[in-house]
Amino acid sequence: MMALIDVVSRLVGDVGRFTDLFLNDLILGAGDPVSAFLVVVGQVLLGGSVAAFGYLVIGALLQEIGVTLPSLGDRGQAE
Repeated sequence: MMALIDVVSRLVGDVGRFTDLFLNDLILGAGDPVSAFLVVVGQVLLGGSVAAFGYLVIGALLQEIGVTLPSLGDRGQAE
């Protein structure tokens, strides 16, 4: 149990170091604008997919209690 607490505390403590390493060495320190562009595009794609999946999960959970969210691909009711 103590090893798990040590790992979690070290991970939380190193977030600042990871952020500094990511910004200074990967994006700003590379000197290559293509690297920064690729990182930004990757983050946008990742954020969009997480947002879409989160919308689906929250919609499924809310539908279980009777709340209906609008569908992203709803074309109206078929006649």
